[in-house]
Amino acid sequence: MKHQFKSILVVALYGALASRTALAQQVPAPSKSWLQDSQVTIGLGAGAMARYAGSDEYHVVPVPILKIVTPSGFFVDTMEGAGYRYDINDMFFAKAAIGYGAGRKDSNDGLQPGSAKLRGMGEIKGSVLANVEAGIKLGRIGTLSLAISEPLSNRERGLSYRAQISSTVLTLAKDNVSVSAAAMFGDAKYNQTFFGVNAVQSRNSGYAQYTAESGLNAVNAALVWTHIFNRTWSVSTMLGATHYMQKAADSPLVLDKTNYSGFTTVNYSF
Repeated sequence: MKHQFKSILVVALYGALASRTALAQQVPAPSKSWLQDSQVTIGLGAGAMARYAGSDEYHVVPVPILKIVTPSGFFVDTMEGAGYRYDINDMFFAKAAIGYGAGRKDSNDGLQPGSAKLRGMGEIKGSVLANVEAGIKLGRIGTLSLAISEPLSNRERGLSYRAQISSTVLTLAKDNVSVSAAAMFGDAKYNQTFFGVNAVQSRNSGYAQYTAESGLNAVNAALVWTHIFNRTWSVSTMLGATHYMQKAADSPLVLDKTNYSGFTTVNYSF
């Protein structure tokens, strides 16, 4: 259910879960080439989400889906970026990827995260991220994973962390329902970037000066329902909620402590 997290990529995170669900139910075709041995899902849809983390405004965004998984473990994923997954054994796995984390505008600038209510706060630039994750499969219960994202560019963004458990709770011939729950954390730099207000920002924006310390900033829950029409076509619908916690919840920038999101996509797998 990870911050700006609360960006278009946040919605894309659920899109990645939806594509994973769709892929899991496809019957693999006889392999004749590298591409045919790989699992590919593409899709497109629309969703609604908060303008930024803690915003009380919502906007509609496109939701693109792209997921490629090769037999060797290399992958391309809408949320995670491009990387490699290594299954250590039947229980443990690890993966690393290069992705992108959106920033935040202080205006209503198209599809980018941000709001005119942040005018004077300045822009948070997007960052190229190194994403590292390790997990354990808990049998029928699901999967527990820990992840960290470190910026490789615009490093003032800071480090973010995620602890997540996900599970498939219903599997039928044509339908699949998955749920996930996550706790989001940030170091002092990350939480200050997205939830804090320094002296200059306070003077320019009118928001009270505020220091956001390191630690838990949000919890998230999501449900994804995928309906399979045939071995190639499917439709996925997601509903999610993010509740801001501790120092993040007390930030003057958090105008609504609970943000909701949802999307529907049409997916094609081959």
